[in-house]
Amino acid sequence: MGSVDDRDLLPMRSTFDTVRRGYDCAQVDYQLEQLRADLQIAVTDRNAGAAQAAEVARTLEAARAEIDDLCAQIKRLAAPPTTVEGMSERVVRMLRTAQSEVAEIHVKATAAAAATRAEAEREADKLRARYEQMIGEAQRRRTAMEAEHQRAIADAQRRAEEILALAKRRAEQLAAESAARRQQTEEDFDITMSARRRDATRELAHEEASSKAEAKRRVDEATDVARRLVTEADQTAVARVQEATRRVEALRTVRRQLTGQLQSVSSKLDEAMQRLEPDPIEDDALAGEQPARG
Repeated sequence: MGSVDDRDLLPMRSTFDTVRRGYDCAQVDYQLEQLRADLQIAVTDRNAGAAQAAEVARTLEAARAEIDDLCAQIKRLAAPPTTVEGMSERVVRMLRTAQSEVAEIHVKATAAAAATRAEAEREADKLRARYEQMIGEAQRRRTAMEAEHQRAIADAQRRAEEILALAKRRAEQLAAESAARRQQTEEDFDITMSARRRDATRELAHEEASSKAEAKRRVDEATDVARRLVTEADQTAVARVQEATRRVEALRTVRRQLTGQLQSVSSKLDEAMQRLEPDPIEDDALAGEQPARG
C-alpha cells in the first residue's frame, strides 16, 4: 500500500468571520475540532495498519528465506553421491525421510505464507476501506461545514443589512423628533424669555422706584444731618468767636495794665538813676583828698 502524506489527509483550518448575529462560533469550532480529531484517528489507524502490513511482509520474507534454505538443503541431499560405494541403506532412508520432512515443511510454509499474505491483504483492504470511508466522511463533513458557513455568512449579511436599514430608519426618526423637539424648545424658550423679560422689566422698575425712594430718603436724611451739623457748627463758631473776643478784650485790658505799670516802673527807674548820678563838686573834693592821704 502506497504511503500518503499526512498533510493530504487533514483539511485546511477553516476560519469563520465574526459577525453580530449568526451561528455560535463555539459550536462551529467544536465541530471543526471533532472533525480534525476524527481525521487524526484515521491517520493513526492508517499508520498502525501500514506498520502491521510491514511486519507481515517481513514475516513473509523470513518464511521465504527459510523455505529457500530448506530447498537448498534438499537439493544438496538429493544430489547423487560421488561414488556408489558411498551410498548405504541408512543414507537412503535418511534422504527419504529428509525429503518427506522438507516436502511437508515446504507445504506448511507455503500454506502459512499464503495465509499470512491473505490475512495481510485482508487487513490492508479493511484498513484501506476504513480509511477511505473516514476520508469520505471527513470530506462530507467539511463540505457540510463549508455550506453551513456560507449559509451563516449569508444569514449574517442579511441580518446586518436589516439592522442597518432599521438603524437608518431609526436615525431618521430620531432626527425628525430631535428637529421637532428643537423647534418646540426654541418656541418655548422664546415664550419663556419674553415672560422673563417682562418680569425682569417689572422687577427693574420696582427696584428702580425703590432705589429712588431709598436715595431720596437718604438724601433727606443727609440734608437734615448736614443742616444740623451746620447749625451746630455755626453755634460753635459764634461761641468760639465770642470767647475769642472776650479773651482779646481781657488781653487788651492786661496789656493796658502792663503798659501803665511799665510806664510807672520806667518813671521810677528814671528817678532812681537820677538819684544815683554823682555830684561833680563832690567828685573834685574827693579827688583832692586822696593824694594828701598818700
